[in-house]
Amino acid sequence: MLKELTVYVEERFLPAGESGIEPTAPLLELGILTSLNTTELISHIQSHYGVFVPPEKIVGSNFKNLDAITRFVLSIREESSGQSCPIK
Repeated sequence: MLKELTVYVEERFLPAGESGIEPTAPLLELGILTSLNTTELISHIQSHYGVFVPPEKIVGSNFKNLDAITRFVLSIREESSGQSCPIK
């Protein structure tokens, strides 16, 4: 999932020819995730992974970097399946 999200963010939000976002790169601080880009990413997450992203969970800590986004998607996917989430 981390690899797929990385490819998606690099292809959609980086200038042409740029790549190589590290999993811990601060996407918000670097201006990679703007409010519009975050909305597009959430739409991708919901359609690609089949989960609903609750508005109250759209916070900076869940979208600060690719690691955080991956953990967040895994946690809401597990929550929606009724299982407890081992990732905190």
